[in-house]
Amino acid sequence: MGIFDALGIGYSGLTTSQSGINTTSHNISNVNTPGYSRQRVEQKANYPMDTQPGEVGTGVRVEEIVRMHDEFVYGRYKSANAQLSHAETMESNLKEVSDLFTDLDGKGIANDLKEFFNSWSDLSQYPDDDATKLVSVDAMQRLARDIRETRQGITKVVDRLNDELVDGVDKINDLARHIVDLNKQINKVENVPHQHANDLRDERDRLELDLAKMVNISVYKGNIDINGKEMQTDAGNAYNINIAGHNIVDGVTFHPLQIAPANDKTPYNSVYYTDHNQQKTDVTDKLRGGKVGAIISLRGDDYDLESGKATHSKLQNYIDKIDSMAKQFIQKTNSIYASVAQPKLQTRSLEGIEADTRLSEVPDLNAGSFDLKLYDSNGQLVLQRAITIGDDTTIDDIKAQINANRDDNGDNDGTNDLDDLFEADVIIDPQSGAPTLTVDPKAANPGYTIAVEDNGTNFAGWSGIHPLFEGSSAKDIRLKEAIAQNPASLATSKAHIAGSSDLAQEMVNLQYEKLSFTNPNGTRTEQTIEEYYRYTAGDVAEAAQSASRSKDAAELLTKTVTEQMQAVSGVDMDEELMNLMKYQTAYQASAKVITTVDAMLNTLLGIKQ
Repeated sequence: MGIFDALGIGYSGLTTSQSGINTTSHNISNVNTPGYSRQRVEQKANYPMDTQPGEVGTGVRVEEIVRMHDEFVYGRYKSANAQLSHAETMESNLKEVSDLFTDLDGKGIANDLKEFFNSWSDLSQYPDDDATKLVSVDAMQRLARDIRETRQGITKVVDRLNDELVDGVDKINDLARHIVDLNKQINKVENVPHQHANDLRDERDRLELDLAKMVNISVYKGNIDINGKEMQTDAGNAYNINIAGHNIVDGVTFHPLQIAPANDKTPYNSVYYTDHNQQKTDVTDKLRGGKVGAIISLRGDDYDLESGKATHSKLQNYIDKIDSMAKQFIQKTNSIYASVAQPKLQTRSLEGIEADTRLSEVPDLNAGSFDLKLYDSNGQLVLQRAITIGDDTTIDDIKAQINANRDDNGDNDGTNDLDDLFEADVIIDPQSGAPTLTVDPKAANPGYTIAVEDNGTNFAGWSGIHPLFEGSSAKDIRLKEAIAQNPASLATSKAHIAGSSDLAQEMVNLQYEKLSFTNPNGTRTEQTIEEYYRYTAGDVAEAAQSASRSKDAAELLTKTVTEQMQAVSGVDMDEELMNLMKYQTAYQASAKVITTVDAMLNTLLGIKQ
């Protein structure tokens, strides 16, 4: 072994120390770079030379530069961040919906209901006072408006989430496309043995983390066997990302998700996966976790054409509840108001009902009876007839019962009964086929008026005879336009008797009546109107609080796992400065070796001279 071999040994130490200094400097420079994993120089002794009396070392070499990365810890870190993203999306949207049900400063539906019943209480004391009627009309309009606006507020959140789903899928595709590009670059770099694309891998991990925040993903990274120990390798060709059971990243191949309306009758978007055979699969109901999973949980995973509603939707449940409340309120108040005597009666167009439809099968009707009452010009009750709804009763049967020749007065006089004074008819709409029931006075009717007094069938409220409120749900509830335009026309007496407030008192008593509300799952709840509203508002508030607690827990978990991740992959400035000093000392020592060899060479050259 010659003197020049010693020079090579010194040079190897010099270059190795330089690599260590460069790598340490790289770590220090990226101390604040998100997702950066610190790197380390793995060095080994060069292959020795066989000499007598034994092997002589030839210096040091850089085996590889590796990044400090624990896939298990990174997996927990990724999962925790995905949970946090999901919880944050749930909390922000549910809190927004919950705020719609908050009754503060004398505002909100609960206060409106209170004012509604208070105004009718005032009318029961001053039934003929136009100023009191004006106050009552204002209260009714405010209640209807706040119910509509609350529902509209939830609908706006749903519509926004529908748009955010489009943006979310676009982001998923963009991230996956970039990961495929990185896989190609990683393959190119790592084709050389012991070459690691450390910075490219960090960039891919950052994109993978962002993808996990959007939706649940399963990542496959191939394993290799090293000295009998299975080690994980994530070279580009052995790297797959699976979403909802389908690979969107398959090595260096990208399979994008697509988004389109669920059908041609709704703007609700669904997410689809198209495989290499161009087979299109709806995966909306399989997307879980992350922001997109939260969006679908809130908005719904499909759209039912028959009901016109989103399915498996938390927000649709709240819409259904406020619709149920508004529907019961409309029908019950209308049922009471139908007891006000009118010159004639007419139902709304009964859509969904045919002439042979059994009314007992209609969800909002009950078996039993209702009374038709006739009043004379002085407001005196002259007769009443009970109309029965049985198992097989149809709208034509109702007509037949009204027109039946009966002795309603029991006076054996065939000229003064209901069928002698009024006549019922069923008019079929030529386009929709929906029937409308009318009860009109006959020509010989000398000024009689007619009203409906319900006995539990809900026929008047369901059919819309002489309504107080128009509409069928929270979406379209409104005070009847004629009453809104002329508050003085608001009736307080069933028979229009001056000073009488029997209708107003019955409306006041409604606040204590247990009504049957249909829940989103099809069950029924027996509560007062105010109780059901507070039950709905409480349900929304509890969901928002639960989401807030989940977010807090996710934040705590993320903080803990982030600390673990930092311990494994983060840059510790103290440690890096110590490494810098170590490499600097080694560099100086190697330089000293070279200087020594140089002196030896000068000595040899001097001897020759």
